[in-house]
Amino acid sequence: MTSDYKTGPILVLELNELCPPILNRMMDAGDLPNFRKLHDSADVYVTHTDDPTLEPWVQWPSFHTGQPESVHGAQELDEGHIIQTPRIWDRLAETGVDSIVFGSMNADSAHKDTVFLVPDPWSAGVRPSDPAYDAFHKFISFHVAEHTNPNARPTRADALNFVKFMLGHGLSLKTITTAMSQIAGEKTSSGDRKWRRALVLDWMLWDVFANPWSSRRPKFATFFANSTAFLQHRYWRHMEPDVYQVKPSEREMADFGDAIEDSYRHMDAIVGKAFDLVGPRGRIVLATALSQEANTRYEHIGGKFVYRPHSFKDLFAWAGGPQPTSFEPVMTHQAWASFASEDAAIEAEATLDALQSNGKTIMEWRRTGNRVMFWCGLISRTEPGFELTHAKTGKYIAFDDLFMLVGQVNNSQHCRDGAFWVQSRDGSSRVHADKLPLEHAYGIMMDMFDEAPQAGTRVAAE
Repeated sequence: MTSDYKTGPILVLELNELCPPILNRMMDAGDLPNFRKLHDSADVYVTHTDDPTLEPWVQWPSFHTGQPESVHGAQELDEGHIIQTPRIWDRLAETGVDSIVFGSMNADSAHKDTVFLVPDPWSAGVRPSDPAYDAFHKFISFHVAEHTNPNARPTRADALNFVKFMLGHGLSLKTITTAMSQIAGEKTSSGDRKWRRALVLDWMLWDVFANPWSSRRPKFATFFANSTAFLQHRYWRHMEPDVYQVKPSEREMADFGDAIEDSYRHMDAIVGKAFDLVGPRGRIVLATALSQEANTRYEHIGGKFVYRPHSFKDLFAWAGGPQPTSFEPVMTHQAWASFASEDAAIEAEATLDALQSNGKTIMEWRRTGNRVMFWCGLISRTEPGFELTHAKTGKYIAFDDLFMLVGQVNNSQHCRDGAFWVQSRDGSSRVHADKLPLEHAYGIMMDMFDEAPQAGTRVAAE
């Protein structure tokens, strides 16, 4: 009956890079009851992207705009502010629909009056629409961007501002006890439990997201979570050791063997919270943008290892040339360096090229205007005594004086397929056999706001 249709708010769970095969396997085993509940009341698609650049900060804008990379133009993190193609929440704002956009990757909005926006942790060019959230965003961004830097510490003021914010913006007793249990477990366990910090962060983010939901009652919202994507890259080798030539140790298997599957169970709990939040009249959309698969391309060199500078500032000081006005760390070992002018950024490219070993640069970079995204290009373990030479000046330095080993963090690689489940108005389920172009998800979500029940693939206007 029409009166039974779900016509309440729509919540898009952006659970980054969850994998359809793992979801299906764990649902079949009975491990994911909330995912099963959603699956069995939804149109279930596997999306596929043909974007040349296979990175989540590209595919999420494709999902949000209904346009491919060639149109929206995003190719790096922290480019939300330069995307001119309207996102779905901006199109909805034009029809009077209020939205919450929480953590969506490379997001921005032209309608801050009706779109309550908290940008992703890698965004320096986009600020929260409510300045009260600046302290929260600054603290979370610092810890996400600097999680591979053991020397990074937030200032006392930033930490206190974050605590004050959390206490006034929905921090739950359950999250507090979960965080305390994590701290105690790290101190008392004989194994490595630090990876579970990513799951605690998700619960903090959920609490802060659910707080304005209760007061604003949006018709549309997004919630982004990255913990499973992070753990898959780190521990796919431990989930499927037989796929790899280089095997994890028994100790590593004991510590990390269940990390990925535990993160899926954790995500299942978030889906359960989402059902409670939207209520019986609301609907949930699951989107992953893309997924992951085993990365065995580097087994012949013992796996892929990455390095990051001890200090971005010290690296450029030793290299010489134009000095950046600021650094914005992003994924694991990469950072943006901003310069006073485009000419200075171009000169800095030549400086990075001069950091060499055996006549070849060890650095990689990409420039956009006056900003340079840079990282160390070495992917195998260095030998003791390994040195760098400055090709312009002839000076040299021990590699370890400038760089630290982050570890073997690319055990998986991105896959072009993703999950896209749209809870139906009447609770029926349909599994679609054909893959859906990722950009077409936009039209299906727009159609959810039509008065009459229907399915469609409305294409975004360029």
